Amino acid sequence: MLEIAQNYASALLSIAIDENKVIDYQKEVKELAKIIKDNPDFLLLLDSRFLTVSERKEKVSEILVNFSIDIINFIKIIVEHNRVNYLEDILQAFNTLCNESRDIVEGLIYTAFPLEEKTLLQIKKKISQIENREVDLITRIDPSLIGGVKVVINSHVYDGSIKNQIEKMQINLSRKEQ
Repeated sequence: MLEIAQNYASALLSIAIDENKVIDYQKEVKELAKIIKDNPDFLLLLDSRFLTVSERKEKVSEILVNFSIDIINFIKIIVEHNRVNYLEDILQAFNTLCNESRDIVEGLIYTAFPLEEKTLLQIKKKISQIENREVDLITRIDPSLIGGVKVVINSHVYDGSIKNQIEKMQINLSRKEQ
């Protein structure tokens, strides 16, 4: 992770801890990351040289009206110091630091199609029991899995996909033919 992103993320975490709002700020940062992912022009606006810094900071207040004042001010500082190109890395680093401070491990869950929230919660609960700590899973759609799920946490892979089951069957069948 970039040192700049890490430094900004650490500063925001310090504020979150001081304000006793780590969970709240983490939720807002995740929402902001989603806004950026869904609207890539948002970053272009914040980094636009056609607008003054004051105008860009005003846009932050207008667009992030439902966010806490600390998050809004934090984004304004990033705009003011011309660090918008690091914003996604900063948000990711902040999320990682929040998880570490709360003893949560983050992983990826690959599915062939979107899962219902109830199903996702059941999987999180089961993986949390196996890992002996709370797990936060980020969903990625991978149609090649055909069905089932694959969960990756650090270097550990829990593969319950149909694709994996078919591959195992092929290996077993080829062994029996020999």
